[in-house]
Amino acid sequence: MTVSRSAFRQVVARQPDARALVSAIADALGSPVAIEDLDGKLLHGGPIDAAHSLRYPVELEQSPVGWVSGGERAASVASLVEHLVAKEVERKALGAEVLHLYREINLIYSFSEKLAALLDVDGVATLTLQEARHLIVATDGVVMLLDEATGALAPAASFGGEMPHLTGFRLGRGIVGKVAESGIGEIVNDVDSDPRRIVDQTTIKALICAPLKVGERVLGALALGSTMPMAYTAGELKLLNTLALQTATAIENARLFERTVEAARERERLMALHQAAEVARAKLESELSLAARIQADLFPAVLPRLDGYRLAARNRPARRCGGDYYDALPVAADDGSPRLLLCVADVAGKGLPAALVMSNMQATLRALLERIPSLSALSGHASELLFAATAPEKYVTAALVVLNPANGACTFVGAGHLDNLVLRADGSLATLASTGPPLGLLPLGQPYGEARETLGPGDTLVLFSDGITDAQNAASEEFGDVRLGQVLTACAGNTPDAIIDRVFEAIDGFVGGAPQFDDMTILVCRRG
Repeated sequence: MTVSRSAFRQVVARQPDARALVSAIADALGSPVAIEDLDGKLLHGGPIDAAHSLRYPVELEQSPVGWVSGGERAASVASLVEHLVAKEVERKALGAEVLHLYREINLIYSFSEKLAALLDVDGVATLTLQEARHLIVATDGVVMLLDEATGALAPAASFGGEMPHLTGFRLGRGIVGKVAESGIGEIVNDVDSDPRRIVDQTTIKALICAPLKVGERVLGALALGSTMPMAYTAGELKLLNTLALQTATAIENARLFERTVEAARERERLMALHQAAEVARAKLESELSLAARIQADLFPAVLPRLDGYRLAARNRPARRCGGDYYDALPVAADDGSPRLLLCVADVAGKGLPAALVMSNMQATLRALLERIPSLSALSGHASELLFAATAPEKYVTAALVVLNPANGACTFVGAGHLDNLVLRADGSLATLASTGPPLGLLPLGQPYGEARETLGPGDTLVLFSDGITDAQNAASEEFGDVRLGQVLTACAGNTPDAIIDRVFEAIDGFVGGAPQFDDMTILVCRRG
């Protein structure tokens, strides 16, 4: 009513065009008129003789806002003034609506700018509730986000005393859960009577809720409520839907940013690990190269020369460093006559750990050689020292031969080693079988037995590790003793170097492209 009265005064007292139009109509009617407000204040015209005039109300929405006094024709002026006042009220209402919409648009634009600067989900949710409170009256508010894996809805931000503690919401459960499930905003101005209400959880009386959607995918819900009776409108729901749409996009962007940052951190972590691994690999490669060079230096650089004998040996490790060992060491007999200790040994295991045990074996053998002339005693003492110096699972199989160059007599100890061979000049083969346990396997074992053989002219001693006979092809078939025997028989009369070449050629042809899985070592000594 205040607006209507103000519009009446505006039209009659302050709008020149309206005053001129009223005057023109009154003159055309041929009778003076006076226009007064409800308080009797004269706004237009002069005093009218009350005894000879009539009063006509100026009404708006069936309520008087002023009076027009004059003759009978003054009713037309009253109708004109009513029309002008109605238009003025309509104009003011439209102006107020436009101003309200402008303010809303300005707030939404400002909200969008603020959202663009946020890249975390909690910050987006908090800002949304702050802006929503400026636009829609509410005592409580909450932004609930959906866990797509479980369907649960959990608060990301809230205000007020009721909604921060809400629990139990999930897709389809509770009013908020139903809105999230349907993807359609709702107004519930009587929460107590709504059957979807979660009983005894809140004193909220009225609720307005909009889904957080990106395309057709729902991320959660934005809800405002009041603990006092409230009549939320469709216009407010439309406004909340607008906020929710912008919020959902900002949340999706924030999550994408968080995933991008996390992915970048993971890439940095993996790159750091890769770089550390490369440094470690380069260091290990350098150490392995050094170990391989050191191990290579442990093998005899040149085999001894004996009149009437030819020697050759070859080692092919399965890895950079190996656990096989061969040696040829001059040694003096009790009577001072020269002897030659020939050895092929195989450490249990492969790689650098086996290479370390192999170096220990070589050092032990050379340290004991001049002090313990008996091959059996030498083997036993070496076994005890290796047992004390190595891990329980580390031991060495070995073929040890002491050769008397003068007559070709050989004393043999097989320490858990596979059968080695003597290739006779006529192509037949004699077996040198094991005579005791592996070196370093037992703390104080039985003395090692000795076997004796003689190399006649044209005979060849062949000592080798199990990597020779155990070599496998792609079908997991082993090269085996039979194939080795056939190769050696075919090589009767050949030089040691030629025999070794032929053995490795036969193995390589047999295994094809299959990887080598064990160290291979062979030592050949031919008389004549």
